[in-house]
Amino acid sequence: MLELFIELTNQIFWEGYAQQLAQEQPALYQYELAEFIQTITLRLWMIQFFYWSR
Repeated sequence: MLELFIELTNQIFWEGYAQQLAQEQPALYQYELAEFIQTITLRLWMIQFFYWSR
């Protein structure tokens, strides 16, 4: 999940954004990573739910 987060932020912002954020603002980095993981997890759950409810 971490690699996916880093790759996405590299594409949205710039190469090395996640690493820079982790160094300069660790609390914000942890918050953004947690939000990303929560969003991905929710979407995967929704996909499974709709797939199995057919």
